[in-house]
Amino acid sequence: MFTASRVTRVSWVALGVGLLLSQAGQAQSAVDMYATAGVPFTVNVHSIRELRYNHIVSQQYDYSCGSAALATLLKYGYGIDIPEPEMIRRMMVFSTPEVVVKNGFSMLDMKKFVETIGLRGSGFRVTSEALYHLQIPVLVLMNINGFEHFVIVKHAEDGRIFIADPALGNRIVLEDDFVKGWNGLVFAVVGKPFLEDSPLLQDNESLALKLRERALENGTAATPFVEYGLIKAELF
Repeated sequence: MFTASRVTRVSWVALGVGLLLSQAGQAQSAVDMYATAGVPFTVNVHSIRELRYNHIVSQQYDYSCGSAALATLLKYGYGIDIPEPEMIRRMMVFSTPEVVVKNGFSMLDMKKFVETIGLRGSGFRVTSEALYHLQIPVLVLMNINGFEHFVIVKHAEDGRIFIADPALGNRIVLEDDFVKGWNGLVFAVVGKPFLEDSPLLQDNESLALKLRERALENGTAATPFVEYGLIKAELF
C-alpha cells in the first residue's frame, strides 16, 4: 500500500559558461547557484508525502497499524530499530495469523512483545485531560470510519491532539473529534530513558526542554522517567 520514500531529482541547465574546477578530480562540496553560473547541478527535493510521514514507520498491510506504530515508538523514542516485517514476525508469536489478519495486534500482544526486549508495556484508562500531561508519547486505539486503528499520541495542546499515524502520517486532530473515536485507553512503553532528541518530541518544546534540564541536573545524557503523566491505575 505504501512505497518507500522517493526523492525527486530536479536539474537546472542555464545559459552561460561553466565554472571550471581548480583541480582535476576535485568535487564541488556545496551547491551555490551563483558560483555555478550555468553548470548543471542536482538538488534533492523532498516530496509532501516524505514530509508527512517523516519519522514514522508506515504500515505495509491493512492489519499492521499496531506493529508499525510500535515500531515507530521504539525506533524514534528508544533507538531500537526493528523493521515492520520483522516486528510482525516476532509479535505473531503471541497471536495467530487468522486473528491478526482479521483484528490486528492488541495492546496485550504489544505488552508481551516489549517484555522480550527488556522494556515494559502498561495500559491505562484515562480521560483526554491526561494527554495534556504526558511525559512520553503513547499508543492509542481509535475507531476511524468503523475501523480500529493504532496511532501514537505525541502530546496535546490548546484543544489539539498531535498524532503520528502509521497510515495517514503526522497530523493534528481537534480534541473533540479525537475523543469521539477514542476508547479512552493508552499504552505506554517504559523501562529505559526516552531519547531527549526524539523527533516524536519535536512538536513538544516544553517536554523536550524539561528532559534536557533534568539531564543537566542529573549529569546524565538521558533522563529516566519516574512519572509518565498517567495517574490512573494500570489497566494491564
